[in-house]
Amino acid sequence: MIKVGVLLGGKSIEREVSFNSGRTICDHLDTQLFTVIPIFQAAIGDLYILPWSFLYRGKIADFEHRLEQEAKKITWDDLPAMIDFMYIATHGKYAEDGRLQSILELLKIPYLGSKVFASSLGMNKTLHNHFLKLHGIAIPKGFDLTVDQIKNYDETIIAALFKQHGISFPVIVKPANEGSSFGVFCVHEPKKLRAAIQKSCFISGDVGQDVLIEQKIEGMEFCCIVITDVTTGNLVALPPTEIVLKRGVDVFDYRHKYMPGVATKRTPALCSLEKIQKIQNVCIATMRALEMTNVARFDGFVTKSGEVIIIDSNPLSGMAPSSFLFRQACEIGMGHAELINHLIKTELKNYNISRQVTEMNDQKKIKIAVLFGGASNEKEISLD
Repeated sequence: MIKVGVLLGGKSIEREVSFNSGRTICDHLDTQLFTVIPIFQAAIGDLYILPWSFLYRGKIADFEHRLEQEAKKITWDDLPAMIDFMYIATHGKYAEDGRLQSILELLKIPYLGSKVFASSLGMNKTLHNHFLKLHGIAIPKGFDLTVDQIKNYDETIIAALFKQHGISFPVIVKPANEGSSFGVFCVHEPKKLRAAIQKSCFISGDVGQDVLIEQKIEGMEFCCIVITDVTTGNLVALPPTEIVLKRGVDVFDYRHKYMPGVATKRTPALCSLEKIQKIQNVCIATMRALEMTNVARFDGFVTKSGEVIIIDSNPLSGMAPSSFLFRQACEIGMGHAELINHLIKTELKNYNISRQVTEMNDQKKIKIAVLFGGASNEKEISLD
């Protein structure tokens, strides 16, 4: 069997999202094809083989204080002898920005998802935007500020940049190197701009990071996942999800992304087939332009004029049970386990080691019905 390490946790502020993703992957990996090894990375970077009992804690804080006593501590150098493939379930900085990918390549460990260059582009929103613009893909109008410019804030310079780039309030302020909408703010008036920029710049530490200021786009917000056909190698855009925020809410932020029921997510989007195909085509073009591979998630808007604008590209997608990836894959008949195994098989084929995977014997499968929902007041609990 191929030994699959599932890396979860991590050093970024998205570690709780990663923990949920990793738990889902561990639950659904086909144990007749793969040996699953949960690998937890603590906030300070230490690695542990995570006991399975820890996977079912509500959050990282519920077990982190027990790691030294109850989990096996390992080093990066131990990994080549322990695993054949790394399923990356960590998110954000140190996970999707090319640094983790570089380490795995030095260790000669095959891994899931885009390689160093594409991962770096996906996480650096400034370079990402410049790169897409060069490839003729629409991005929001706007500009970026360096950490030095933010520390030496000059309202006259900011006003000149607004005029130069043809933007006006309201604007979106966001850090250049974060995910999950951490540090993203919508600013409606000049007097609140500086405070938003400061918060965005230092959202994950005193060192700070560059900040983007972009025109707020009006239109249908969407998320679209692109995967790869394991047989042909062709890119396949899944049915996009339409995101509908409540009245008065300006940003699809962390809370709206991960708290059930806070935002309405319609999969597939309630729009014309022509508009859906246009979204899918632009997302495939974006994936090719950024040289992303296997799977990626793209966020954007369709304006009233029909223009598709990409606001963010993610080299990896969140993989919690109700994430966009699984919602959209279900629309083409792929369940959680089938999709996760599909992604691994696609990557193994890229590494020319797919011959090691043996298919399950369908004749030995038992059909099991799962009854949920119902007429009681507990139907929502049943769904979970």
